[in-house]
Amino acid sequence: MSGPLSTGTTTARMPASFIGSQRVVPTMPLYASIVVVIVGLAATAVAVPPAEPAGRADGSRAEAAPAALIDPEVFRPVLVPEGSLISRGIRAGESAAYYRVLDHARRVDPETLRRAAARFLAARQKASGRAAVRRLPVEEFPVFVDLYENVRRPEVYLGKPVTLRGHLRKLVEMPAGENPYGIQTLYEAWLFTSDSQQHPTVLVMTSVPPELLEEVRRLKAANRPVLVNGVSGSGYFFKMYGYPAADAYRFAPLVLGGRLEWRPPSPGDLDRSLPVVLAAGMVVFGLPIGWFVWRNRSEDRRRRMQRASETPESFAWESGTEEMQVVENRESDEVVEET
Repeated sequence: MSGPLSTGTTTARMPASFIGSQRVVPTMPLYASIVVVIVGLAATAVAVPPAEPAGRADGSRAEAAPAALIDPEVFRPVLVPEGSLISRGIRAGESAAYYRVLDHARRVDPETLRRAAARFLAARQKASGRAAVRRLPVEEFPVFVDLYENVRRPEVYLGKPVTLRGHLRKLVEMPAGENPYGIQTLYEAWLFTSDSQQHPTVLVMTSVPPELLEEVRRLKAANRPVLVNGVSGSGYFFKMYGYPAADAYRFAPLVLGGRLEWRPPSPGDLDRSLPVVLAAGMVVFGLPIGWFVWRNRSEDRRRRMQRASETPESFAWESGTEEMQVVENRESDEVVEET
């Protein structure tokens, strides 16, 4: 009986007594296998090229999404010499920053931009001097009012990410103009938030949902005013944008962003909200009416019981009858004497 010990392709035969008294330890095969595996993995890593980023729909290579925040130096040309953010239109000196911010906004991940805006607005809410504002959900923070109150302090909002929600009253599709980023079309949206009253925020976006464009076209074709609820947009505050109004020249916050969002109310939402509206109507109108009816009935019952307590148990009808007979006899005697 013998035991083989492989060394390459040769086999050495050993005495049975040696095999019985010593343990056979494989040496070369184990180490050789490890070396082969390591060399094979290294060769595979060298042979396989790194994966390329996914391409865009137009066939060009997609770049990695940039971070949400933009270098503040990009916005320096926006400031006029006095350091104010208020100016009319887009000036030639700030055109490069205008298109650069738009290109950044369309390439950044929308959810990343929304989270950055939520963090910034939460910090602004925490710094508010009004306790009622600090108690609001961050979605209800009055961005428009806070922005207007700090318009003379450019460091507060210039270039910061913000999210605004409200209803749309104007949407204009326009050519982007010549720019080095290949942006061809821009959309100017006039958004009215709950805290802006009749003052708009102008959002210039690189894309909008096709359904929203169709809705605006439908309203215009029907000669109806454009008013679309459920619209929101995230972007970067750029400046106070001057626009001519009916009575004077006014200024609106200008926000540059990527995609405008629209969440139209679905029929299911309306069906689910109808019972809530009916229940609220019953509470608002039913309770006062029910209280009024209960009060009148209670008052009427109280009056009936009071009259019943004041009525005697019996009446002296006999004496009253005798008096009526005496009166009748007197009237009959007077009639006889006249005749």
